[in-house]
Amino acid sequence: MEETYFLYLILSKNWAGWLLLFSSFFIVMSLREVRKDRTVAFALCFILALHHFVAIANTFYFEWSSMHSVKDSYGYISRAVKAAEIGGFSEGAVVLSWNIPYINFLSVIFTKLGSSHFLAVELSVLAFTFSCIVFIKIANIINVRRYRAGLLILYGLLPATVLFTSVALREPYQILFLMLTVYFGLRIHIKPMKGARLLMILSVLGLGLFHDGLQVLLVIFVPMFLLFQHQKRSKNKLFTLSKRRLANGILVIVFIFVGYYYTSSLSLEESFGVISPNKDTKYYKELVEDRAYKLKAVPGRTNYDNRVDFSSGGSTVMTTWRVLSNYLFSPYPWKITEVVDIIPGFETLIRFLLIVFSIRSWCKSQGSQRRLYSILLLVWFLVTIIFAIGTANYGTAMRHNIVSCWLLILVGGSGLIKCVGKFILPTSKSEVCKHRIDQPLR
Repeated sequence: MEETYFLYLILSKNWAGWLLLFSSFFIVMSLREVRKDRTVAFALCFILALHHFVAIANTFYFEWSSMHSVKDSYGYISRAVKAAEIGGFSEGAVVLSWNIPYINFLSVIFTKLGSSHFLAVELSVLAFTFSCIVFIKIANIINVRRYRAGLLILYGLLPATVLFTSVALREPYQILFLMLTVYFGLRIHIKPMKGARLLMILSVLGLGLFHDGLQVLLVIFVPMFLLFQHQKRSKNKLFTLSKRRLANGILVIVFIFVGYYYTSSLSLEESFGVISPNKDTKYYKELVEDRAYKLKAVPGRTNYDNRVDFSSGGSTVMTTWRVLSNYLFSPYPWKITEVVDIIPGFETLIRFLLIVFSIRSWCKSQGSQRRLYSILLLVWFLVTIIFAIGTANYGTAMRHNIVSCWLLILVGGSGLIKCVGKFILPTSKSEVCKHRIDQPLR
């Protein structure tokens, strides 16, 4: 009798979550590229099944207090539930200080479909599902098609990816919008797609909505992708003005003027995140330093030093390098003292190998392939440096690294797979169609 009641409770209250669970498999199998390659289809279905299993466990069996990230997830859900009940973030409500787009998004969903923890978790898995599809499409663009299955496994089965994209957190959406930014940014120039410019800009805006610190990337990514050239132009065509180059140039100028007007006309709190041309560099230095001191004031076993010293050029470079090193590679092998440190320690090893093989792939590549690798690595570095400055413990760093780690997997993952061996990680069925690494893309 109790088991029947428990089953009824799960199905009746969480019907939308179960619908998303089964729909995710239908979505990936509706993609022709997945259906045509059994290896990719099997890898993707296995990855999704594992993510759904963790989502179910996180919803119905695990204790909230077991992990800091799960506490964050509970905070998002509880405030979204309360916002749905009171009809928004009204004045005087406790949840007013948590009035962030992600909670607003969840509250709208809860208002329409009913408040459900499982629904919030499955929405994260759905965002991850779409990110896998975009991941495959980017792999095709950058000419690593033959390693798609292995790259998917590296992306989807990293412990941090499994843990943090199967709970109600912002990271799955950050990954998705960053992938969409890169995909549409590349499609402006490679196999040009109608509306790619607008979709790229909207994707960067979506990325900024799910993290304040990432809003600064809007200023960098839009001009960078609009002006990107994946093929070297001959001297005769160097100064020729095509319609596409003219459109991109005009859009960059319009973007700069509109962005300047928008951020100048409002206060810092009301403008787009932390971007404001009215603030001098001293303000931003103080902002970074103040953030570091606040994080240091929070006690914790996994903390590390993330302070950047701007007193001189040399100290800025050295302390920034230290912050990046701690963010990417903590815990160091000699600091692994407990069993729980094994997983983040394993991930730092994988991350180190991916960085090494990414640099190796970039050095071996030529022409258009090198330009593609260059822009992917530049995107990875920019996202990494923003997160590194605002992160002071390797537990949170493990969670933040998944937002950009897929870029390293795309660039250096094929080299890592070849190093590990052909029979450990499967390659795609299309391996027979070998491509030269310097083959020009059209």
